[in-house]
Amino acid sequence: MSFREKLIWLQLLALAVFGVAYFGPVFGSYLGVTAVPGGQFMWMVYCILALIIGLPVAAVGMAIVASLRTPREARSPRDERDRVIALLGTRTGFYVLVTGVLVAMLSMHAGSGPVLLVNFMLFALLLAELSRLGTQVFLYRRGW
Repeated sequence: MSFREKLIWLQLLALAVFGVAYFGPVFGSYLGVTAVPGGQFMWMVYCILALIIGLPVAAVGMAIVASLRTPREARSPRDERDRVIALLGTRTGFYVLVTGVLVAMLSMHAGSGPVLLVNFMLFALLLAELSRLGTQVFLYRRGW
């Protein structure tokens, strides 16, 4: 497994953990399964702040650990294959993001409030990033 693929796997794992930690209680409260402590809006603010601070810290920490394990490979420049895989992943993520934002806007017209609209848009961002990283992992695993 290449260094870039390891980084993508680590980013995918961190994003999935942070996404489940945020959207589990939020969408659970909309469905009536769980109660969000401190109210919906404040929970959203705290989780977004934790996401903004925690995700980059986790990504940098994992990148440091991965680069310490293979320092020579970490310093190597990205080749053409890495760039093409990144572009194909970005294309997939863009289509998912556009679809998610359109669905979020349609939900606003269907009568949902602004807090739910923000949560739908954040969920669209999460799905777009997960699809981007998932596409890249798929292409690395396929050997493309």
